Amino acid sequence: MRHFLTLPCTLAVLGALAAGHAEAASPPPDRSVTATSKGPRALGLLVKLKDAPSHEQAAALGTTRAGTERLQGVMRASGLNALKISPNGRAAQRVDFDHVLSAGEAAALASRLRAQPEVEWVVTNDLERRLALPNDPRFPKTAGTTGQWWLQPVGGSNLNVAADRMRGVPGVQGAWDTTTGNAAVTIAILDSGVTVHPDLSAARYWPGRDFVSELDYSNDGNGWDTDPSDPGDWVTQADLSDPAFAGCGVEDSSWHGTTTAGIAAASSNDGVGVAGVNWTSRVLPVRISGKCGATVGDIVDGMRWAAGLSVLDASNNTIPVNPHPARVINLSFGGSSACNAAYQSAIDDLAAVKTVVVAPAGNESGGVTRPANCSGVVGVAAVNRDGFKASYSNFGPSIQIATVGGDTSQIGAWGATVNDDGLLTISNSGFSTPGTGSYVNVFGTSFSTPLVSGVLSLMVSVNPNLTTAQLIDGLKRSARPHVTSPVVGACANANPGRCICTTSTCGAGLMDAAQALVYAANPTGYTPPNWSSVVIDTPALRAAAAQGQDLPANGQSDPVTDPQTPPINPPGDGGGALGFGWLVGLLAAVVALQRRANA
Repeated sequence: MRHFLTLPCTLAVLGALAAGHAEAASPPPDRSVTATSKGPRALGLLVKLKDAPSHEQAAALGTTRAGTERLQGVMRASGLNALKISPNGRAAQRVDFDHVLSAGEAAALASRLRAQPEVEWVVTNDLERRLALPNDPRFPKTAGTTGQWWLQPVGGSNLNVAADRMRGVPGVQGAWDTTTGNAAVTIAILDSGVTVHPDLSAARYWPGRDFVSELDYSNDGNGWDTDPSDPGDWVTQADLSDPAFAGCGVEDSSWHGTTTAGIAAASSNDGVGVAGVNWTSRVLPVRISGKCGATVGDIVDGMRWAAGLSVLDASNNTIPVNPHPARVINLSFGGSSACNAAYQSAIDDLAAVKTVVVAPAGNESGGVTRPANCSGVVGVAAVNRDGFKASYSNFGPSIQIATVGGDTSQIGAWGATVNDDGLLTISNSGFSTPGTGSYVNVFGTSFSTPLVSGVLSLMVSVNPNLTTAQLIDGLKRSARPHVTSPVVGACANANPGRCICTTSTCGAGLMDAAQALVYAANPTGYTPPNWSSVVIDTPALRAAAAQGQDLPANGQSDPVTDPQTPPINPPGDGGGALGFGWLVGLLAAVVALQRRANA
């Protein structure tokens, strides 16, 4: 059952719409979408009409209702009616129907609208899935632990034991000699919300917002509000009886937002727990996901608000503008389709105000997920501590940079031989609702991403005048070359597991935090070091390679390419929707170790 939080004026408009246009029918529910269905679904459509003014302009001119009525006319011409029409992004509209749409149904409806001459673009509102030294006691290596090895200096050789090899790490410790952050810089965490934790105090957070609009998934009893706290995103067997949860699985709460915030910015040098990349900058929590994930529409509006841009609510009222615009937005969610117009429009608007978006490649050992495959986004691939690709990480030409994301023993033929402890950071002990602060070891490109976000925030701390293009250029030009190996094959769709990265599969190279700050200080005069080639060849790696490749071919053809975005207005009848591949769970490869360790 669909639940919407609507205001009386919205209901009045919809009532008039229903009364005045009885000939236009809402699409019948697709009965193939049942509680046990595992296929993709969409929560309506996102539609941009040609020559539509921005919502801000329409409000100033008093033409908001006219814009809604214009879309209603287009809907009628397509033989469709909506349960609700509301603003989305800069100038698009969100169209909700009275039930969750299956993949085929959403594609068919999008095609019908796309055939109308007044429509600029239509995308399906998919549900995206989640993917100076501190004195913090869990930071250093101690007996029986590897601590926060991912923050340690770059080093080690083939003669060292695995725990002492850090060829893939970004060398954050060296960057701290330049800066540990600037309180004037804001990092936005667009995620599941945040929980109270002693290692990331309330003083480090700016007031955020909750953009989860769907009551079925919000888990807090309401829609958009000013409370970005994470109530938990657990899914029960009872939830799965609702068709809205088709494709979801039973799971405990992830506390994903708390975890990513901790990697980027856990309070450090405070004698408590762990360290984050940035010790000083402020975190802006923006809740965009609940149970099962986040809709594209909510993500787009959350991105715009985080960057200080105007956003309208479902009643066409402008919500208060964020007074602390983020220069860096960490978005650890995505879907397995090409970048769409809703994402790209928002990303372009953010670049104009010098806000950069960082997103994960995904965890399916295949093509890069969106929005990491959008233009102007810092797409991040995951490598292991030795610098070759982690078994789970997606790869492709749209990736900008690679850094460590943990390498679990539970994936791939080489897992038992070549693995590490994952990234140690903050979490919560609750299995459903919030418990107490805890610590967790995590794996996945979802967690490589906040590492990059943290380094980007350090770059802005050094030089706040850097543009989005310069931030991306600096990450790439300062990167260390990808490692090589005589015993590990190159990454390809025929060899998608643990493999050797190239600039066409995993970005410009391995992120180097210290060199990124050198670039930030003088971008026009920067000259990268003359890096030495690092060759990986250890007895353990040879033993692993003797078993054959780590994972079988992924079924995609070589050479590796990114998902292709179809034209906005296809020829003929508008033929076919944007790619509606199944939405990817970016946490599919995440394995939580020490999940319930007490804070």
